[in-house]
Amino acid sequence: MFIDTHAHIHQHPTDEFAEIIGRAEDANVGAIFTAGTTVEDSKLAIDLAEKHARVFAGVGVHPTDLERSLTSDDLDQLSNLASSPQVVVMSEIGIDHQDKSPNKEWQAESFHAQINIARKHSLPIVFHIREQADDYDAHSARDAALSILKETNAGELGGTAHYFQGRWNFAKELLDLGFNISFAKTLTRIQDLEESAKNTPDDRILVETDSYPQTFKKNRAKWTEPRDIPIVAEKLAALRGVSTAAIEELTTQNTFTMLGTRSTLVTSVLESNTNR
Repeated sequence: MFIDTHAHIHQHPTDEFAEIIGRAEDANVGAIFTAGTTVEDSKLAIDLAEKHARVFAGVGVHPTDLERSLTSDDLDQLSNLASSPQVVVMSEIGIDHQDKSPNKEWQAESFHAQINIARKHSLPIVFHIREQADDYDAHSARDAALSILKETNAGELGGTAHYFQGRWNFAKELLDLGFNISFAKTLTRIQDLEESAKNTPDDRILVETDSYPQTFKKNRAKWTEPRDIPIVAEKLAALRGVSTAAIEELTTQNTFTMLGTRSTLVTSVLESNTNR
């Protein structure tokens, strides 16, 4: 089965949780990682994971949700949350340099501090790097993130650049540091991503949907959900000249590799479905 390595389904209305997970399962998506964006939101991610076997949590503070640099109390709370058995990744953390993004110093300090929490708990990191909207040649956020990833030796933890939208030269820098590249539905509409999708090694590709509540879409049926993972996989398969089943197998195995010992939590869920 597929694994959606990055979503925000816990941010959807509570009465939709079971249906979203059910639709994912019907689409052969056997596990979903739902990522926190603040301390309180991370608690909600864990709460959903506690109630639904197919859901696992990420904890972290998203760079655009910062109201200041993270305090020692914030970091203590995040560290406590990171020790929860449902948590498999430190997510969502990173750097965002769009016009209305929070102070860059707050972002750098908080990214650095959350990588340290991930190290304390041996968690892979799932990180966000974003420049000005649609400015794929900008390097501000890219350079800041790469500097912190190198300074902290974060590649030792493993993890992935989530919702990757950069060009191949950037993907290669992240791969050289030891990270995976995660592709989403943007691959189906941004041609500049195709080179990265073709060239990323077999053992370093992941798939995701992001799946936050898309309230800007009036038709609820058109919101992105984990059930859309096969759309991403089909595009990857076409670009790489392989079957969708091959993409399913390698991305799931790559997720297990990224998780290390925590992979047993996920494999047991997928195997329970296989053995029905």
